[in-house]
Amino acid sequence: MLTLNRHFQPHPDVVDTPLDNDETVLLHLTRSAYYTLNPTGSRIWRGLKQGWSLQDISHSLQQVFEVDAQRADRSVLALVQELSENELVQPPN
Repeated sequence: MLTLNRHFQPHPDVVDTPLDNDETVLLHLTRSAYYTLNPTGSRIWRGLKQGWSLQDISHSLQQVFEVDAQRADRSVLALVQELSENELVQPPN
């Protein structure tokens, strides 16, 4: 079960490119699949790249986007679950 005290990191086969509109494009090199993250997803991705816990990322969303804790928590958990299912992130080694 995915919880906020967990850490994830980008999969080594994934590269990212930030776009001018605060979106981010992810490319999984071995699967030749790409994904686009909106500004919220981009902020979550940056937190993952910096080694933050999912809880720390949620706190950041609460401050930047002025959302309540439950909404931020749900957003982080949902996106990380989806990224994990698509092999874009993994637990740290």
